[in-house]
Amino acid sequence: MLLALLLPLCAAAQQPMDPPEIPPPLPKPDKRGEEERLPADERIAPERDEPWGLPDDLLAELAERSKLYAEYAVRFTCDETARLAGYDGSGQAASEKIRRYAYLLVREGGQVREFRNRLDKRGNPKPAETEDEETFPPAYAWAFLFAKRNQPYFAYRDLGDRFEGFDWVREIQFKGALSFTDGRDIRQWEGTILVDASTLTPLEVWAQPAHQDDRIRSQFDRWAKSFNLIGFRLAPKPIAYKSHVRFRYRRDGLTFPTEMRYDTLRATSPTRSVPVRASIREYENYRFFKPEAGQEEFESEPTD
Repeated sequence: MLLALLLPLCAAAQQPMDPPEIPPPLPKPDKRGEEERLPADERIAPERDEPWGLPDDLLAELAERSKLYAEYAVRFTCDETARLAGYDGSGQAASEKIRRYAYLLVREGGQVREFRNRLDKRGNPKPAETEDEETFPPAYAWAFLFAKRNQPYFAYRDLGDRFEGFDWVREIQFKGALSFTDGRDIRQWEGTILVDASTLTPLEVWAQPAHQDDRIRSQFDRWAKSFNLIGFRLAPKPIAYKSHVRFRYRRDGLTFPTEMRYDTLRATSPTRSVPVRASIREYENYRFFKPEAGQEEFESEPTD
Protein backbone atom coordinates (compact mmCIF):
# COMPACT_ATOMS: atom_id res chain seq x y z
CA MET A 1 0.00 0.00 0.00
CA LEU A 2 2.80 2.38 0.93
CA LEU A 3 4.65 1.51 -2.28
CA ALA A 4 1.55 2.41 -4.31
CA LEU A 5 1.46 5.82 -2.74
CA LEU A 6 5.16 6.54 -3.34
CA LEU A 7 5.24 5.53 -7.02
CA PRO A 8 3.24 8.57 -8.30
CA LEU A 9 5.44 10.92 -6.26
CA CYS A 10 8.62 9.47 -7.73
CA ALA A 11 7.22 9.72 -11.24
CA ALA A 12 6.37 13.37 -10.66
CA ALA A 13 9.87 14.04 -9.38
CA GLN A 14 11.32 12.66 -12.62
CA GLN A 15 9.26 15.08 -14.78
CA PRO A 16 11.19 18.15 -15.97
CA MET A 17 10.31 21.33 -14.08
CA ASP A 18 9.96 24.83 -15.56
CA PRO A 19 12.88 27.08 -14.63
CA PRO A 20 12.07 29.64 -11.96
CA GLU A 21 11.29 33.15 -13.16
CA ILE A 22 14.34 35.38 -13.00
CA PRO A 23 13.57 38.99 -12.16
CA PRO A 24 14.82 41.58 -14.67
CA PRO A 25 18.12 43.25 -13.76
CA LEU A 26 17.85 46.48 -11.85
CA PRO A 27 18.62 49.58 -13.94
CA LYS A 28 22.07 51.00 -13.46
CA PRO A 29 22.09 54.14 -11.34
CA ASP A 30 22.29 57.37 -13.31
CA LYS A 31 25.51 58.99 -12.16
CA ARG A 32 25.48 61.83 -14.64
CA GLY A 33 24.64 64.22 -11.82
CA GLU A 34 27.64 63.00 -9.83
CA GLU A 35 30.25 62.49 -12.51
CA GLU A 36 30.72 63.74 -16.04
CA ARG A 37 33.17 62.55 -18.58
CA LEU A 38 35.76 64.95 -19.87
CA PRO A 39 35.24 66.65 -22.20
CA ALA A 40 32.07 67.71 -20.42
CA ASP A 41 30.02 67.84 -23.62
CA GLU A 42 30.61 66.21 -27.00
CA ARG A 43 29.56 69.48 -28.60
CA ILE A 44 32.66 71.15 -27.17
CA ALA A 45 35.24 68.95 -28.88
CA PRO A 46 33.54 66.76 -31.48
CA GLU A 47 35.60 64.15 -33.28
CA ARG A 48 35.12 65.04 -36.92
CA ASP A 49 37.02 64.53 -40.14
CA GLU A 50 36.27 67.92 -41.72
CA PRO A 51 39.40 69.92 -42.52
CA TRP A 52 40.28 72.99 -40.49
CA GLY A 53 39.81 76.38 -42.11
CA LEU A 54 36.92 78.52 -43.38
CA PRO A 55 36.56 80.15 -46.81
CA ASP A 56 37.82 83.72 -46.98
CA ASP A 57 34.43 85.08 -48.02
CA LEU A 58 32.74 83.43 -45.01
CA LEU A 59 35.40 84.80 -42.64
CA ALA A 60 34.87 88.26 -44.12
CA GLU A 61 31.10 88.06 -43.57
CA LEU A 62 31.56 86.86 -39.99
CA ALA A 63 34.00 89.72 -39.34
CA GLU A 64 31.46 92.24 -40.63
CA ARG A 65 28.91 90.88 -38.17
CA SER A 66 31.40 91.40 -35.35
CA LYS A 67 31.80 95.05 -36.38
CA LEU A 68 28.04 95.50 -36.12
CA TYR A 69 28.08 93.95 -32.65
CA ALA A 70 30.79 96.45 -31.68
CA GLU A 71 28.45 99.28 -32.64
CA TYR A 72 25.53 97.81 -30.69
CA ALA A 73 27.58 97.04 -27.57
CA VAL A 74 26.73 100.40 -25.96
CA ARG A 75 23.22 100.75 -27.37
CA PHE A 76 21.29 98.67 -24.84
CA THR A 77 20.63 97.99 -21.20
CA CYS A 78 18.91 94.99 -19.64
CA ASP A 79 18.23 93.20 -16.36
CA GLU A 80 20.74 90.59 -15.23
CA THR A 81 19.95 87.83 -12.75
CA ALA A 82 23.07 86.16 -11.38
CA ARG A 83 22.91 82.81 -9.59
CA LEU A 84 25.82 81.05 -7.93
CA ALA A 85 25.24 77.42 -6.90
CA GLY A 86 27.64 75.36 -4.81
CA TYR A 87 27.79 71.55 -4.79
CA ASP A 88 28.68 69.11 -2.04
CA GLY A 89 31.04 66.17 -2.40
CA SER A 90 28.34 63.95 -3.92
CA GLY A 91 27.56 66.39 -6.72
CA GLN A 92 24.28 67.66 -5.21
CA ALA A 93 23.50 71.37 -5.11
CA ALA A 94 24.04 72.57 -1.53
CA SER A 95 23.73 76.37 -1.69
CA GLU A 96 22.61 79.17 -3.98
CA LYS A 97 23.04 82.94 -4.07
CA ILE A 98 20.92 85.22 -6.26
CA ARG A 99 21.69 88.82 -7.23
CA ARG A 100 19.86 91.14 -9.64
CA TYR A 101 21.40 94.04 -11.54
CA ALA A 102 20.69 96.73 -14.07
CA TYR A 103 23.27 95.79 -16.69
CA LEU A 104 24.92 97.59 -19.60
CA LEU A 105 28.21 97.84 -21.43
CA VAL A 106 30.17 101.10 -21.39
CA ARG A 107 33.03 102.24 -23.59
CA GLU A 108 36.17 103.59 -21.98
CA GLY A 109 39.17 104.55 -24.09
CA GLY A 110 38.05 102.45 -27.05
CA GLN A 111 37.35 99.42 -24.86
CA VAL A 112 34.09 98.01 -23.54
CA ARG A 113 33.47 96.79 -20.01
CA GLU A 114 30.49 95.62 -17.98
CA PHE A 115 28.65 98.07 -15.72
CA ARG A 116 26.20 96.96 -13.02
CA ASN A 117 23.82 98.63 -10.58
CA ARG A 118 22.20 96.39 -7.99
CA LEU A 119 18.39 96.32 -8.19
CA ASP A 120 16.31 96.75 -5.06
CA LYS A 121 13.22 94.70 -4.22
CA ARG A 122 11.08 96.96 -6.41
CA GLY A 123 13.40 96.53 -9.38
CA ASN A 124 14.87 100.04 -9.17
CA PRO A 125 18.64 100.40 -9.67
CA LYS A 126 20.75 101.71 -6.81
CA PRO A 127 23.02 104.65 -7.70
CA ALA A 128 26.41 103.08 -6.90
CA GLU A 129 28.14 100.76 -9.34
CA THR A 130 28.52 97.15 -8.18
CA GLU A 131 31.51 95.03 -9.15
CA ASP A 132 30.48 91.44 -9.79
CA GLU A 133 32.45 90.25 -12.80
CA GLU A 134 33.07 86.64 -13.66
CA THR A 135 36.59 85.32 -13.97
CA PHE A 136 35.56 84.21 -17.46
CA PRO A 137 34.60 86.05 -20.67
CA PRO A 138 31.37 88.10 -20.48
CA ALA A 139 28.49 86.73 -22.53
CA TYR A 140 28.72 89.53 -25.10
CA ALA A 141 32.43 88.81 -25.69
CA TRP A 142 31.49 85.70 -27.68
CA ALA A 143 29.94 87.95 -30.34
CA PHE A 144 33.54 88.80 -31.30
CA LEU A 145 34.68 85.23 -31.85
CA PHE A 146 35.15 85.99 -35.56
CA ALA A 147 36.30 89.61 -35.23
CA LYS A 148 39.05 90.47 -37.67
CA ARG A 149 41.57 91.07 -34.89
CA ASN A 150 40.72 87.69 -33.30
CA GLN A 151 40.85 85.53 -36.42
CA PRO A 152 44.67 85.09 -36.37
CA TYR A 153 44.36 83.56 -32.88
CA PHE A 154 41.78 80.92 -33.79
CA ALA A 155 41.52 77.80 -35.89
CA TYR A 156 37.99 77.29 -37.28
CA ARG A 157 36.31 74.24 -38.77
CA ASP A 158 32.94 74.15 -40.53
CA LEU A 159 30.83 71.26 -39.23
CA GLY A 160 27.98 71.82 -41.67
CA ASP A 161 24.46 73.22 -41.54
CA ARG A 162 21.16 71.73 -40.40
CA PHE A 163 17.79 72.60 -38.95
CA GLU A 164 17.30 72.79 -35.18
CA GLY A 165 13.64 73.43 -34.53
CA PHE A 166 12.74 76.38 -36.72
CA ASP A 167 16.33 77.61 -36.96
CA TRP A 168 18.56 76.91 -39.94
CA VAL A 169 21.97 76.80 -38.26
CA ARG A 170 25.61 76.38 -39.15
CA GLU A 171 27.95 74.75 -36.62
CA ILE A 172 31.56 75.91 -36.45
CA GLN A 173 34.28 74.46 -34.25
CA PHE A 174 37.00 76.78 -32.91
CA LYS A 175 40.28 76.47 -31.02
CA GLY A 176 42.01 79.40 -29.35
CA ALA A 177 45.78 79.74 -29.59
CA LEU A 178 46.45 81.30 -26.18
CA SER A 179 47.31 79.21 -23.14
CA PHE A 180 44.70 79.13 -20.39
CA THR A 181 45.69 81.56 -17.62
CA ASP A 182 42.94 83.73 -16.11
CA GLY A 183 40.29 82.52 -18.58
CA ARG A 184 38.87 85.98 -19.31
CA ASP A 185 40.07 86.07 -22.92
CA ILE A 186 37.99 84.05 -25.41
CA ARG A 187 41.24 83.24 -27.23
CA GLN A 188 42.05 80.91 -24.31
CA TRP A 189 39.00 78.74 -25.08
CA GLU A 190 37.89 76.09 -27.58
CA GLY A 191 34.52 74.65 -28.48
CA THR A 192 31.71 74.99 -31.00
CA ILE A 193 29.33 77.77 -31.91
CA LEU A 194 25.95 77.64 -33.61
CA VAL A 195 25.26 80.61 -35.85
CA ASP A 196 22.14 81.46 -37.79
CA ALA A 197 22.87 80.19 -41.28
CA SER A 198 21.19 83.20 -42.88
CA THR A 199 22.38 86.10 -40.71
CA LEU A 200 25.58 84.51 -39.27
CA THR A 201 24.64 85.78 -35.81
CA PRO A 202 25.49 83.58 -32.78
CA LEU A 203 22.81 81.36 -31.24
CA GLU A 204 24.69 79.09 -28.81
CA VAL A 205 28.28 78.57 -27.68
CA TRP A 206 29.74 75.51 -25.92
CA ALA A 207 33.31 76.01 -24.73
CA GLN A 208 36.06 74.84 -22.41
CA PRO A 209 39.64 76.04 -21.87
CA ALA A 210 41.89 75.22 -24.80
CA HIS A 211 43.64 71.85 -24.43
CA GLN A 212 41.82 71.24 -21.15
CA ASP A 213 41.81 67.45 -21.51
CA ASP A 214 45.60 67.33 -21.84
CA ARG A 215 46.01 69.78 -18.96
CA ILE A 216 43.78 67.74 -16.63
CA ARG A 217 45.59 64.49 -17.43
CA SER A 218 48.97 66.10 -16.80
CA GLN A 219 47.87 67.80 -13.56
CA PHE A 220 46.16 64.67 -12.29
CA ASP A 221 49.33 62.68 -12.90
CA ARG A 222 51.27 65.23 -10.83
CA TRP A 223 48.61 65.06 -8.12
CA ALA A 224 48.86 61.25 -7.99
CA LYS A 225 52.62 61.57 -7.44
CA SER A 226 52.37 64.34 -4.85
CA PHE A 227 53.38 63.85 -1.20
CA ASN A 228 50.94 61.57 0.64
CA LEU A 229 50.46 62.37 4.34
CA ILE A 230 48.46 59.71 6.23
CA GLY A 231 46.28 58.99 3.22
CA PHE A 232 45.86 62.64 2.16
CA ARG A 233 47.71 64.18 -0.75
CA LEU A 234 48.92 67.71 -0.16
CA ALA A 235 48.42 68.86 -3.76
CA PRO A 236 44.87 69.92 -4.79
CA LYS A 237 43.03 67.98 -7.46
CA PRO A 238 42.87 69.62 -10.89
CA ILE A 239 40.00 71.95 -11.71
CA ALA A 240 38.12 71.90 -15.04
CA TYR A 241 35.71 74.40 -16.56
CA LYS A 242 32.99 74.43 -19.18
CA SER A 243 30.72 77.11 -20.59
CA HIS A 244 27.38 77.39 -22.37
CA VAL A 245 26.06 80.72 -23.69
CA ARG A 246 22.75 81.32 -25.43
CA PHE A 247 21.93 84.24 -27.76
CA ARG A 248 18.16 84.06 -28.16
CA TYR A 249 16.91 87.65 -28.09
CA ARG A 250 16.54 89.03 -31.62
CA ARG A 251 16.67 92.68 -32.55
CA ASP A 252 17.60 94.52 -35.75
CA GLY A 253 18.82 91.35 -37.44
CA LEU A 254 21.12 90.50 -34.51
CA THR A 255 20.90 88.11 -31.55
CA PHE A 256 21.75 89.09 -27.99
CA PRO A 257 22.73 87.02 -24.91
CA THR A 258 19.91 85.57 -22.83
CA GLU A 259 21.79 83.06 -20.67
CA MET A 260 25.38 82.31 -19.72
CA ARG A 261 26.53 79.38 -17.58
CA TYR A 262 30.01 78.57 -16.35
CA ASP A 263 30.62 75.29 -14.50
CA THR A 264 33.60 74.53 -12.28
CA LEU A 265 34.42 70.84 -11.83
CA ARG A 266 37.01 68.95 -9.80
CA ALA A 267 38.73 66.03 -11.51
CA THR A 268 38.32 62.68 -9.75
CA SER A 269 40.36 60.83 -12.38
CA PRO A 270 42.08 61.80 -15.64
CA THR A 271 38.72 61.41 -17.45
CA ARG A 272 36.04 62.11 -14.81
CA SER A 273 34.97 65.02 -12.66
CA VAL A 274 32.37 66.16 -10.13
CA PRO A 275 30.70 69.60 -10.10
CA VAL A 276 31.95 72.14 -7.59
CA ARG A 277 30.23 75.36 -8.60
CA ALA A 278 27.88 76.71 -11.27
CA SER A 279 27.49 80.38 -12.14
CA ILE A 280 24.39 81.22 -14.20
CA ARG A 281 23.51 84.66 -15.52
CA GLU A 282 20.25 85.46 -17.32
CA TYR A 283 19.56 88.60 -19.36
CA GLU A 284 16.06 89.93 -20.01
CA ASN A 285 14.05 93.13 -20.45
CA TYR A 286 16.33 94.53 -23.13
CA ARG A 287 15.95 98.28 -23.78
CA PHE A 288 17.69 99.91 -26.72
CA PHE A 289 18.53 103.56 -27.20
CA LYS A 290 19.99 105.66 -29.96
CA PRO A 291 23.77 106.13 -30.04
CA GLU A 292 25.35 109.46 -29.32
CA ALA A 293 26.39 111.65 -32.22
CA GLY A 294 29.26 110.08 -34.12
CA GLN A 295 29.09 106.83 -32.18
CA GLU A 296 27.82 104.90 -35.21
CA GLU A 297 31.16 105.57 -36.89
CA PHE A 298 33.04 103.54 -34.27
CA GLU A 299 34.74 100.67 -36.09
CA SER A 300 37.22 98.93 -33.76
CA GLU A 301 36.03 95.94 -31.76
CA PRO A 302 36.00 96.18 -27.96
CA THR A 303 38.40 94.22 -25.81
CA ASP A 304 36.99 90.96 -24.45
